[in-house]
Amino acid sequence: MASDQQKQILQYLLYKPLVSLKDLEKIYAAAYERQGRGEEIRDLVRSLNDLLKPAQLGIKSRLCEDNNEEYFALINMIESEAAKHTSEFSPAEFELFKWVLKEIVSSESGSVSSIDCINQSSYIQKLTKTDAQKALDKFLASQWLNEREGEVSLTVRALLELEPLLKKLDEDLQNCKICNKLAVKKVACPNCGAKFHRYCISKLKLKCPACHRVWRSLEEESTPSQMSLSQTLSQTSNPSTSQVPNRRNGGIRRGRSHMESDDSE
Repeated sequence: MASDQQKQILQYLLYKPLVSLKDLEKIYAAAYERQGRGEEIRDLVRSLNDLLKPAQLGIKSRLCEDNNEEYFALINMIESEAAKHTSEFSPAEFELFKWVLKEIVSSESGSVSSIDCINQSSYIQKLTKTDAQKALDKFLASQWLNEREGEVSLTVRALLELEPLLKKLDEDLQNCKICNKLAVKKVACPNCGAKFHRYCISKLKLKCPACHRVWRSLEEESTPSQMSLSQTLSQTSNPSTSQVPNRRNGGIRRGRSHMESDDSE
């Protein structure tokens, strides 16, 4: 049976879908009237997960790909039920939501322009640009997405709860070779092409654990000329491993500095 303190923390997690480690420490301190750090927080999460297991819910955590901070989310452990958290969206909004997810996971940067998101309304029935802006605001408020300097990316909540859907949207999506967690904002080894989170490879002093090459810097990107000869030959001989553009306009995303005209408005 849950204690009063555990109930208080669970209520907060139900109210707020995404909580940083710092905020969870503050909640712990308010509930237990003492500071909680490190292993105490881990013990709390384990005890809460034991209580949540019969309801097939769980508290999971991972590092944010943007700021390298740890976040916690209360998520549904049943894959078929996870996407139902997006049921507050209308069919047109959900179509836009899936498009945004696909653009993010298939992009090199792990993000998509907010203007592109709004302009996508031109391709979705019964969705004006005003509707698209409201839908984007809703995605951000629900903490599925994050916007920074006009670029929209996935939050920890989306990475934790929508991972099966994200991998269906982009079959080439890979896990980080170090932490084995989904890597959307990633860097590739310039020698073998293995994918890593920036913070993961930084911990290894830029030494690739797959081919053992030491990178000059994180900005040293993987290009066909830098890849190993065997990998290049393998990709050439096996068309199924080649990258196939999956975007509109021949697979090239063109940046736009202004919104396209909308005859529907």
